[in-house]
Amino acid sequence: MGIDVAWVNERHEVIQIVGDPSQIVTGLAIARWLSMSNSVCLQFVVPWGDAVFNQAQNPHLLNELNAELSETSAPKIRAHLSKLIKLVDLASEKTHTYIKFIGD
Repeated sequence: MGIDVAWVNERHEVIQIVGDPSQIVTGLAIARWLSMSNSVCLQFVVPWGDAVFNQAQNPHLLNELNAELSETSAPKIRAHLSKLIKLVDLASEKTHTYIKFIGD
């Protein structure tokens, strides 16, 4: 099971979700994000738990996801990161909503 990423409201009801059946986010979390000393957000995304980011954190999350996108040439990873970036961008425009990385 991968780390799904959901845009949720203040009651944590899902507005939109990007599933991770190929475990792309899980792979990135294990291989890269846990060791990112300069990360503001992604260092807290782990396969065994949830991480929730609010509207004030979303610009940092977007910057980090865009940096990941620019560092990979793998088509599947690029496509998945592009979906996540779009989701976070949509959530950034709405108050009282959050981006939730859902681990196991």
